[in-house]
Amino acid sequence: MIYELRIYTCRPGTVSHVLSMWENEGRAMLELYFQMVGQWTSETGVANQIYTLWTFRDMNHRQQARAELLRHPGFAEYLARCRECYAKQEAILLSSTPISPLQ
Repeated sequence: MIYELRIYTCRPGTVSHVLSMWENEGRAMLELYFQMVGQWTSETGVANQIYTLWTFRDMNHRQQARAELLRHPGFAEYLARCRECYAKQEAILLSSTPISPLQ
């Protein structure tokens, strides 16, 4: 199992708009291909950040899911609207340690 932590730094004033787009449009498309572990916003540290943690069986599963999502009708247009709100986007791939409760 691998985890992907996505960190979206949004332009000031756009976090609630991005979350609304994700809830009302993106979620239905994303859930067909990805399994979300959780999503958070920052309360301290860097402002205007959204953290999303996804899980995949392995790297092949991740690549296949991403490819299928990118072909999903309407996803490219949705993604373009989201990207207008992003100042920065990071993707960090994580592997569990033996003592992690999430394997």
